[in-house]
Amino acid sequence: MRDGLGPRYAFLGPIEVTHLNAEGIEEYSHKYNKGYMNVCSTFGPTLSWEEPSLLAKIKDQCESKVPLEKLDERRRWRDVRLAALAKLKKQMDIVEKCEKSD
Repeated sequence: MRDGLGPRYAFLGPIEVTHLNAEGIEEYSHKYNKGYMNVCSTFGPTLSWEEPSLLAKIKDQCESKVPLEKLDERRRWRDVRLAALAKLKKQMDIVEKCEKSD
């Protein structure tokens, strides 16, 4: 998680990460709802992404923040920040190695 979705969640949160990982949250829900439901069902009862009123509410909120025509722009914003974070983590690792060798 630390090197996978964690940094994305730190900048965007899980819902916006989902919105950007497809052509919007609605497309994501249609593609991945079955897998999502399989995983979530192991935790107990859960709502389906395809439940119409829930999906409509989430879709409206996501698209009000990042309209579909702005997805690529937001992805570039995310990617620049993830690259900067990766660079910082690498610098921190170098500093930590130097401190241990002292």
